[in-house]
Amino acid sequence: MEEACRRQAYLLSRNPRLSVASTSASLDTLRALGRKAAGRGSEPSESTSLSETISSAPSNGSSSTLQAPTPNCTLPAFLKQSKAEKHAKFIDLEWQQRNRLAKGFTTTDPASEWARVSGDEVVARNRYVNVEPYLNKRVNLKVPEGHNDYINASPITLVSTTSGQERRYIATQGPKESSYSHIWRMIHHETNSPAVIVMLTKTHESGKEKCFEYYPTSPKTPLPLNASNEFGDGLQGRVSLVETIEDQPSRSTIRRLNLTLGGASKTVHHLLFTGWPDFLIPEGDDRLALLSLIQRSLVLNSSSATNPRIVHCSAGVGRSGTFIALDYLLSELASGALDAVPDDVDRIADTVNVLRRQRMMMVQGEPQFHFLYDVLREQWLERHAGQASSQAQEAKEDLKTDSEVERKAQETLKVSGEAARDADQIAKV
Repeated sequence: MEEACRRQAYLLSRNPRLSVASTSASLDTLRALGRKAAGRGSEPSESTSLSETISSAPSNGSSSTLQAPTPNCTLPAFLKQSKAEKHAKFIDLEWQQRNRLAKGFTTTDPASEWARVSGDEVVARNRYVNVEPYLNKRVNLKVPEGHNDYINASPITLVSTTSGQERRYIATQGPKESSYSHIWRMIHHETNSPAVIVMLTKTHESGKEKCFEYYPTSPKTPLPLNASNEFGDGLQGRVSLVETIEDQPSRSTIRRLNLTLGGASKTVHHLLFTGWPDFLIPEGDDRLALLSLIQRSLVLNSSSATNPRIVHCSAGVGRSGTFIALDYLLSELASGALDAVPDDVDRIADTVNVLRRQRMMMVQGEPQFHFLYDVLREQWLERHAGQASSQAQEAKEDLKTDSEVERKAQETLKVSGEAARDADQIAKV
């Protein structure tokens, strides 16, 4: 039975016309909603409200939004793993990362895959001294020759295993007051309109700044950009607030902004989700809201999956990496790519490894790593509801047990995680 499932999945991947609804078709439907509200051009109509743009979008990641499942599939082995097995895989990922970082510290070859960025000017732009992009895997600000083109941001690309389509993101740190104009310069050059920013942190947590408020909160007070002409190229402008809504399904504040730089204008949708504490995972209603947030970001990014969504938290690795991994894995689930996975393949661990090769520390905390398994297993079971009730019930019981253990460990992990980061942060920069 499993072999038949694999054969059918293979045929679907080789010939997308055989599928009931491919991933690209599903995403195209979502993007069409944005284009319908915005008009066929790239700029949304000012007469179209944010509420209208997202009103027809699914409010969560339920199975009703996904492709019809391949019949008679069983829960993949990687979603049946025990907590201990997942822990062992996380430790292995940690050791791989340590080896990469060690190579980066010792190499003298600037072309090395793991070469590090150096220099006092670079360090001053980092929010945390131990979190930075790799030298050859970073976004380079487009500035005149001789000026510092550094921003703590990494281009991320993940590829659909069924269609080969790229899903692109830019993972970045929460902007600092001294360099907040840089993120807008990056958005100006690296994205199409409308652009999407997903912000996964409060500006302050536990009395510490996690992210400067780099966006306007009132239509009456636009935010000036590059007022001092830092790079000497005259690329100055402002960000203005057009509209704000409090979106209940995603428990987020969504702002439509107008970015004007150097005479060019661009619409930017800013999604602020504050229900995700640093180092930890969303709980309760925030857990379901996160799935809705992913859908909202897809709808508002109506250009294409190749138009990179800007994703950031504070350091731009933990929550940001988890969001990106979950967005990608849910798209794989929708395409049927997870209906037939060989027993020796772990799609979650593999995805995290791919992310960490592009930006260090992605999916930083172990609770975040386990969270990916929990959510993906829940969504897999919901997708295949009614096909295998006994295995579904068994897996759900296992999930309850694992989640309970996870919750009890979170407070301890939060304290140790904050202590570790504070120890690494030699000075506030």
